[in-house]
Amino acid sequence: MMFRRGLLGFASRLALAVLTACGDGDAGVGGTGAPETTMSADPTGGTTGEDAFAAERERLVVPHIDPSGKTGAVGLVAAVVGPGVRIVAGYGATEIGGPAPGPDTIFEIGSLTKVFTGLLLARALDRSTVALADPIDPLFPLGAPQFQGQSITLLDLATHSSGLPRMPNNTHSADPRNPGAGYTEQDLGEFMANWTLKAAPGTTVMYSNLGAGTLGYFLVEDAGEASYEALMRRDLAGPLGMMDTRIMVPPTDQARVARGYRQGIAAPANEIGEPLAGGGALRSSGAEMLRLLEAALAVGDPAVVAAWSRVIEPQRPSPQGREGQLGLLVTRETIDGRHWYFKDGQTAGFSSYLRFSTSPPAAVVLLTNAGELAEADTLKVLASEILGALPPG
Repeated sequence: MMFRRGLLGFASRLALAVLTACGDGDAGVGGTGAPETTMSADPTGGTTGEDAFAAERERLVVPHIDPSGKTGAVGLVAAVVGPGVRIVAGYGATEIGGPAPGPDTIFEIGSLTKVFTGLLLARALDRSTVALADPIDPLFPLGAPQFQGQSITLLDLATHSSGLPRMPNNTHSADPRNPGAGYTEQDLGEFMANWTLKAAPGTTVMYSNLGAGTLGYFLVEDAGEASYEALMRRDLAGPLGMMDTRIMVPPTDQARVARGYRQGIAAPANEIGEPLAGGGALRSSGAEMLRLLEAALAVGDPAVVAAWSRVIEPQRPSPQGREGQLGLLVTRETIDGRHWYFKDGQTAGFSSYLRFSTSPPAAVVLLTNAGELAEADTLKVLASEILGALPPG
């Protein structure tokens, strides 16, 4: 009961918060300051604790910004929520020589898409239209992989333990930076009919973009929706008011899209065929990703809040993290008795990371236009440092 009261108190503080704009609280590198969106329980402005947090956050973030993109991110957006604090702050630029990023700047989020896929699975479970033990075989009339008669289940896909490889071996994209581009339902069906499992599903954890994509594809078919984006907008983006979260950005919003880089060289825009979309196709903004994480902290649409409870429930041990557990496409680690849930994402030109705890409630999401930052735990360390700098609740 104490835990529930703590969450309800946090939700109440957010509901009473006042939206203010801090024009120069987070100046970007090179004098390109991005506006910061701050929610505070104090309608007169920032408190001493909030000012100290802003200064410490800037101290932590700025070393990771490089206007050339060669040794750091050209731009970064940090969205943070905790007791008495709700901030979306931009640093650097949306492209080399461009304007500063803001709360509504759109980034490729890569494998953070898998969090959406896990939530879509949870929504379907709550509706009782699917079960974790459901096999994927009915989706593939040409046949699906089995091991000694054992089929791959939705739980296997959601915990990276299906035995499917990271990517299918029959992709045909001409650009190795976008291996899933142009991948079709026919391609996926042919792969499944010919792939041989080396071990029983559920026995070995092996990260699989293909597995997450297949899960998303299964859920789309089960729901009778036209596409992954349509299902995501129906069950998640719509209820949470996340209208900028989508796969393809319309021409009217292109000016808000950040340009991706890898070590200072412009990277191609992310392209993933529909059957693999649930593994990494989405784009979103700092402001909207924060709404998604707030639902994990019991703030927002009740159905999405309930889905988060399913997503973070441990399902299988994880080889990652301390006392690691796999939820539905989200990993948990326990540090000093506190559970932290996290996921990272990467495309050719973007890196992203989210991290949160429900007790006491706190969350951060980092979006950058640097493809290499996901490869050295840089964003994980930065996220942990930012959360550690939050003022006491």
